[in-house]
Amino acid sequence: MASAPREVIGDLAATAFVEASPLFRSLDPEARRDLLQLAQRVDLAAGELVSGEADETFLLVLDGGASAQAGGVEIAHLGRGATFGEGRVLGAGRPLALVATTETSAIVFPAPMIAALAERFPKMKKLLEIVQAAREKEAAAKAPS
Repeated sequence: MASAPREVIGDLAATAFVEASPLFRSLDPEARRDLLQLAQRVDLAAGELVSGEADETFLLVLDGGASAQAGGVEIAHLGRGATFGEGRVLGAGRPLALVATTETSAIVFPAPMIAALAERFPKMKKLLEIVQAAREKEAAAKAPS
């Protein structure tokens, strides 16, 4: 069963992990602080739904692994440092679900906040676009005919 979400602020390891993520390196200190204030950590058991198609969240995998799925078909396996929810942030892409394949910890952010930051920080937006394009390519290649 999923743990209750907990604040990332005060968790030094989780805070350092977020700050070291290539996606968030281009943020200025104020934006990074705002991001961390809204971030929450969740822990899940294998088989649990991490993020469904209707969620308004963006995730950064802290530990463990998860399966990004489109229509129940795995399109990508995500491990430590991987992100999920680029389509929600960019307003594009097919709906995906994320299911934990092992015990998994993730840092969860509100997708609208990530979208606002992406508009302010072009390097961040470009990285999101690159990941989204790769996921779309994987999904198209694995989609049933």
